[in-house]
Amino acid sequence: MGFTNKLSDEVLKGQPNNLCNTLLVIICSLYRSFRTSLMVSFLTPHSASLHVGLKSFVPSGHPANGFRKYCLLLVVAAFSLATFGQQGGTIKGSILDSRTNEPVAGASVVLVKEKTGTVSDLTGAFSVTAKAFPVTLLINYLGYKIQELEIYEYSEPITVFLNEDLNLLNKVVVVAYGTQKRKEITGSVASVPQVVLSQAKSSFDNVLGGTVPGVHVTQSSGQPGATSSVRIRGSNSITGGNEPLYVIDGFVVYNDNNFSSTGSTSGKGASKADAGLNVLATINPADIESIEILKDASATAIYGTRGANGVVLITSKKGTKGTNRIHLQTSTGWQNASKTLDLLNGQEWASLYNDILASQGKPASFDVNKVDSYDWQSEALRKGKVQDYQLSFSGGDEKTRYAVSGGYFTQDGIVLNTDFKRYAFRINLDRELSKRFRIGVNAIGSAATQNGLSALNDNNNRVNTWFSVLRTPPVLPIYGNDGGYNYANPYTEEVIRGITPNAIGDLVNTISETKTGRILGNFYAEYTIIPSLKAKVNVGADVLNTKQNYFAPFTTWGGFKTDGFASVGAKLVNSWQAEFTLNYEKQLSKNHSIGVLAGYTTQRTDVESAQAIATNFLNDKTTFNSLQSASTSALPYSDAATSIVKSYLGRVNYSYLDRYHLTTTLRADGSSRFGPNNHWAYFPSIGVSWNVNEEAFLHDFTTLSNLQWRLSTGTVGNQEIGDYMYEGRYIPANYSFAGVIATGYVSANKANKDLKWEKTTQYNTGIDIGLWKNRLALTFDAYYKKTTDLLIDLPLEAASGFVFGLDNVGSVENKGIEIGLTGRVIENKNIKWTSTFNWSLNRNKVLDLGSAPSFFPEFSDNGSLLTINPLIVKEGEPLGTFYGWVFDGIVQKGEDLTKIPVPGFGSYANGAVHEGDPKYKEKEGAVDGKVDNGDKVVLGSTQPDFIFGFNNTVALKNWDLSVFLQGSYGNELYNAAANKAEFTTLVYNAPANIKDRWTPEHPSNTVPRTISASNFYMDSRYIEDASYIKLRSLTLGYTVPLQKITKTKSSVRLFFSAQNLFTITKNSGYDPEASRNGSNEQSGLLQGVDFGAYPASKSYSFGFEINL
Repeated sequence: MGFTNKLSDEVLKGQPNNLCNTLLVIICSLYRSFRTSLMVSFLTPHSASLHVGLKSFVPSGHPANGFRKYCLLLVVAAFSLATFGQQGGTIKGSILDSRTNEPVAGASVVLVKEKTGTVSDLTGAFSVTAKAFPVTLLINYLGYKIQELEIYEYSEPITVFLNEDLNLLNKVVVVAYGTQKRKEITGSVASVPQVVLSQAKSSFDNVLGGTVPGVHVTQSSGQPGATSSVRIRGSNSITGGNEPLYVIDGFVVYNDNNFSSTGSTSGKGASKADAGLNVLATINPADIESIEILKDASATAIYGTRGANGVVLITSKKGTKGTNRIHLQTSTGWQNASKTLDLLNGQEWASLYNDILASQGKPASFDVNKVDSYDWQSEALRKGKVQDYQLSFSGGDEKTRYAVSGGYFTQDGIVLNTDFKRYAFRINLDRELSKRFRIGVNAIGSAATQNGLSALNDNNNRVNTWFSVLRTPPVLPIYGNDGGYNYANPYTEEVIRGITPNAIGDLVNTISETKTGRILGNFYAEYTIIPSLKAKVNVGADVLNTKQNYFAPFTTWGGFKTDGFASVGAKLVNSWQAEFTLNYEKQLSKNHSIGVLAGYTTQRTDVESAQAIATNFLNDKTTFNSLQSASTSALPYSDAATSIVKSYLGRVNYSYLDRYHLTTTLRADGSSRFGPNNHWAYFPSIGVSWNVNEEAFLHDFTTLSNLQWRLSTGTVGNQEIGDYMYEGRYIPANYSFAGVIATGYVSANKANKDLKWEKTTQYNTGIDIGLWKNRLALTFDAYYKKTTDLLIDLPLEAASGFVFGLDNVGSVENKGIEIGLTGRVIENKNIKWTSTFNWSLNRNKVLDLGSAPSFFPEFSDNGSLLTINPLIVKEGEPLGTFYGWVFDGIVQKGEDLTKIPVPGFGSYANGAVHEGDPKYKEKEGAVDGKVDNGDKVVLGSTQPDFIFGFNNTVALKNWDLSVFLQGSYGNELYNAAANKAEFTTLVYNAPANIKDRWTPEHPSNTVPRTISASNFYMDSRYIEDASYIKLRSLTLGYTVPLQKITKTKSSVRLFFSAQNLFTITKNSGYDPEASRNGSNEQSGLLQGVDFGAYPASKSYSFGFEINL
């Protein structure tokens, strides 16, 4: 450096001012400046700043005077600079996490000017060739800050330390038709934590509840593979669908459980399955990389008619460039009943039997001290085995990414002869054919089988095969003297050919199976027209093939009265989707950026179904495989339906100063489900967000990492009403005329060409706050939704020939608050503890029902529930409102019977009140000395006051622990099973609380006296508090690193996992979430009714996973 200074300042002093000397001065000055800039650089363990020193190529010694030496120096210097600026080479190095010093595999390493690059391998190593120095390296990996390195010359391998990106606003999340940085989002979008998602086994929707604010999931049955009910920000529709829309790798998937039920398109199937197969259970949870939930209109309006109930975006696992990985995970365990019901034992039931006889003036039948007792409930339950095996291969190079996986999951139910099995396969492939053109395919295949309970709607004391077990008298032996099932029952008149079905034998010998095969896949091609404009084509199909088989032999309740009953059904659902989009993204200037999306999409769904039924079999050996061997058969049934949706969509994203963001969307939907007057509808939205923390006036607040405010509004729709409802349809019908079966057609519904979508308008405001470098992050949202043009079946005049007609009338509102809190409680090299908590409340209200202020929903598949009408849809009340009489204690000995209101219903409707009878309150303002329908009042609601979730993950060196609690508070449940069972008879067992029944010697005020009669009606005794806290999952793992052995980022992890370890609740049934209504477990109207639901279970498993 000293030489060049003297050369330019002193040596040339006094020399001729010629071209050679002038060039030499310029060259030396440039060299001096350039070398100075290179000398000031450094590298620290927590920074990726890199200095590559320039080796001096300057001659030593003092310059000699003379023109020749100056020219020689000129030549040397010019040659040196020319060589320095032109020579290239291979840059090698490794990329490490700055906190853990662990290799970062799959990091992108790009030569900016040459637009080429590579990715780091499993050891974090990379190698990239530069054509000429100097070069700029851009190193990027999801979850870390982007590093930009200037390299002027390379001589030996370099080490780059990446810092974790703790700025939540810079994280990229999946949104509709693309991705966005969190800081650019204007709507309400929540991500499901991966640690919770990893707990999903049978179906991913089971773990969504409590994971993010505003999502309420009800696991209505403990039966393996059974359906769940998912609500995002409440229920919007009365008769339409309330389930969210699911989008898997860009393909819209309908969560319609009628698709897994054979028979007609209305879901009346041949199988008599008591709890249907969840169509989402055909998706392997192990194949899911991430789930994002879109909640407000700004996020969902781009899905138009199908976005009213929220959208669940699912991204499957993909390969990573530069890595080739093998992942094996296996686990095995067991599950057993979380709880058993306390029923009368043999002696207690015999005492009850004697009391009933005494109330009829008859002598006792049992010597209670000589009665044997048999526990039918315990005999029907078992320890169910659960196994899960997953194997995947993934990886890629600079142009290709791949992921292939296979899985097998099997779950034996805790009730005999119930189980669920699934085989799954997935392949994802992405290929860059050129710098502008890339293609890819995402495909999954699965085959699932469910064996479950079967419905028995012929008798309300045994609504299904499980409830039949609970109602069997405990004095009956389960097995006969020959070791087979005992078919003798002296306590019932239902005897044919000397036998009465055995409830345990019923469970074992009845076949009720559902088999599905599914192929879901899509192919895409993306072409970069210009750097800022991309065109994409995405086409795909979803094929779901379902077969249901049912067989009940003569010795079971399902086939007892028909000498055997068999049915087979099949349903084929083909859904085809094609999308064409243009996506323009441009940084217009330093302060302005814009993104424009325009597209066209169409989806067609074809449904075909058929079923056949036969009875009176000569033998039971051929089951459902030989319907022709039956002597009686019903006419076969088949039908088909098609629905089509065509859409145009657009979205504009605009950012100013990377601080102020605007999103507008518009979708035009045309649907075949609506009449010619309303085929098309338009759904707009607008949202803004402001990253307040980037304002200058907050720069001094160092504790504030993020502060973002969001505001949005928009309109979305709901079309889930079934096909052809706007047309006046005719359906085939048969009748007997003069002993001959005649065929014809009858009108099914009244035409309404003006039928249109339900529309939901939503307003949302939210704040996201990060403190102390986002060690503490808070999300707050408040929203208001109003759904209008509700699709409701309204009563029609008798002259029309119809009872009801579908029309757009009425409105429903939902409003609520959501809070999410995440804290990195401890974070250092040895321990990392992260806690997340979310809390939500939603207030639902029916605002308007048109001409009728209320109506009772129809329990179409269950006569008892239809008769007592436990639920009501009423203006001013929420959906899921219970309606009935208020229980007011028991008539006690000595009370003035003339002052007690006389019930006008049930077995007590005899114009008199007796001691030991239940009392009911008269409605205020309607006191007339009797209790009738006019005295019914609102008794509660299925809507919770609030829901919450609390998840903790702790990593201590090689140990990891996760604990997930979830709960609901303030919701009620109608325990129809207890209601039915507590009214005592001489035929069926009863709950143990019947021991507390009223007698003159035991004046109970909670359980009435015993009478041999059926008193199944709706009163407040059976509206139970269904609030609960559940330990949803607990997992403990230990990881053994294998880097020293394999020289790659490999490991073996051992783990123990448990689900539903305990439940804190006041509910007396098996599960406070249970919902068995005999009709539709996903219906927005029929939730919260427990009439013989499958018991809940808790499970334990051990396993290991290997990553290579």
